[in-house]
Amino acid sequence: MGKISVGQEAPIFKADSYNAGPIDLSELIGKQKIVLIFSRYFGCPICQMDLKELIDNLPEIEGKGAKILYITQSSKEKADEFIKKYNITFPVIPSPQESKKVFTFYKEYDLGMMSMGAVKNLPGKMKAAKDAGIEHGDYEGWEKQCPGQFVIGEDGNIIQAIRNWLDIGSLLEVL
Repeated sequence: MGKISVGQEAPIFKADSYNAGPIDLSELIGKQKIVLIFSRYFGCPICQMDLKELIDNLPEIEGKGAKILYITQSSKEKADEFIKKYNITFPVIPSPQESKKVFTFYKEYDLGMMSMGAVKNLPGKMKAAKDAGIEHGDYEGWEKQCPGQFVIGEDGNIIQAIRNWLDIGSLLEVL
C-alpha cells in the first residue's frame, strides 16, 4: 500500500468502539468531516497530553461540524479508565493487532514506525508532559508506533494527513 495522502480516498473500516457501539466509517462519510486521531496508547505521557488538548478543543472541533474518531492500541480496561476520567464522548476505537508491531488500522493509514517529525518533537513533548506532572503509565501496543491525524472530507477523500503528534492548530484550520 502506498502512502495515504491528501486527495486520496480514505481507507474504510468497521469496528466496535469501547464507548459508542459499532462504528462503520462508510456510514459516517458524507454527513460531516471525520477527524481520525491515531494515538498510541493511554499510558503514553505525550498521548495523555494530546488527549487533554483534544478534549479542551472539542467544542470548537464539533462546532465546525466535525466528528472525532479516536484510534488506540490500548486494552478495554485501560481505555475505560481514561474514558471515565475525562468523560470522553467521542468514539474510542481499538485497532485490531496483527502482530507485536502491526496494528491493522494504523497500517491501513500508513502509520508504521514513528516518523522523523514525531521523533524530532519527542524531547520537547516529553519535557512538556513531565512539566505537567504526567507520568508514563502501562506500556501497551508498540512503543515506536507513529501517531497521526487524518481528516476525511464529506466526499470520502483525505483532506489532511499528518504523521506526527496532535496538531490542533492545523486541524482547526482544515476544518
